[in-house]
Amino acid sequence: MVKKLNKVNADRESIFQIKIINILLDLRLINCTEISIYDIFIGLYNRLKQLNNGGIMDFVAIDFETANSHRDSVCYLGITVVKDNKIVEKRYWLIKPYPFRFDPINISIHGIREADVINEKEFDEVWPEIKPYLENKLVISHNVSFDFSVLRKTLDLYGIDYPKLNYCCTLVAFKLFYRYLSNYELNTVNKHLGYKFKHHHASEDATACANILINIAEELKIDNIDEVANLVGFKLGYLNIGGYSPCSKVSSGVVSNMHKIYPEEDESSLFSSTTEFFKDKVVVFTGPFNSMSRIEGTRLINSLGGITRSSVTKKTNILITNTPNIDSLSPEQMSNKLRTAMYYRGRGQDILIINEEELERIIYGNIDNLTI
Repeated sequence: MVKKLNKVNADRESIFQIKIINILLDLRLINCTEISIYDIFIGLYNRLKQLNNGGIMDFVAIDFETANSHRDSVCYLGITVVKDNKIVEKRYWLIKPYPFRFDPINISIHGIREADVINEKEFDEVWPEIKPYLENKLVISHNVSFDFSVLRKTLDLYGIDYPKLNYCCTLVAFKLFYRYLSNYELNTVNKHLGYKFKHHHASEDATACANILINIAEELKIDNIDEVANLVGFKLGYLNIGGYSPCSKVSSGVVSNMHKIYPEEDESSLFSSTTEFFKDKVVVFTGPFNSMSRIEGTRLINSLGGITRSSVTKKTNILITNTPNIDSLSPEQMSNKLRTAMYYRGRGQDILIINEEELERIIYGNIDNLTI
């Protein structure tokens, strides 16, 4: 007789599969001479996994951007579809928020303005296109507490029922599996994985989010989200018409083997620069950045002899911002720091305004063709 399977000799088989095989053994529906029946069962089981929400590594990654501080002010949605742990589709929607209002801080983060969405549809009009991507699917995002709050609040705004789905937060998974990294920003782990993308572009953020789960599953050699969650140490959340349950940590599971390759503090090549461009200059940052956190940026400028300050004054020499096309912004669309800097420049003060790309070119000494 064939011995019953258990967790030790199952070689990462799911608990569900173990139970089904053991039942078939008890019923004498398979035995040691019926290898072909066993193979047929495995094929059937894998097909059932595909149909089972939360089973095989088929999922949809999403990322929302909002127009203002209200979670129901969605202006941009990116979706990346993954089948069998491979990216097969990318989509995005520009969406006209209601009420139609953009805050300067949000513009500085994603660069989307009123003119970009004035002729776009509102969320309820594009929901019929979006819903099939989410309904009865495994949906993931990086920091679901934000993205799923945006989804719920926006659905509530238009009186639309919640879709039924399971979800996973890659921020939770990231904190567990890559816990040795210095911070939990989306760009940090993807840089660690060697993946480059444009941060705060909803479509690219969704793909970067998908990239995290894809890499975790590939490293663990697992094609089942339940087993990934069990090994890494988190539980899936769910959303349905009756409410929701969060994705959360349940234990400290396995850690990526990449911690053996990368030291705990992986100093960026930015910090090896010897430029004196910022020496004795008063420098102010405004808005988020892709290649570094605000703390890292402050530490970088200070290491190069610069003087960092938190606000723009008459003593400010340089303002570093990632807000695109600042010359086309109205004062109302600017952050307070950018608006103040533009005010002082208009009065003749010599304030240099540079973006992140220009900052890196200065750091690396490539300023011959730099117009600043």
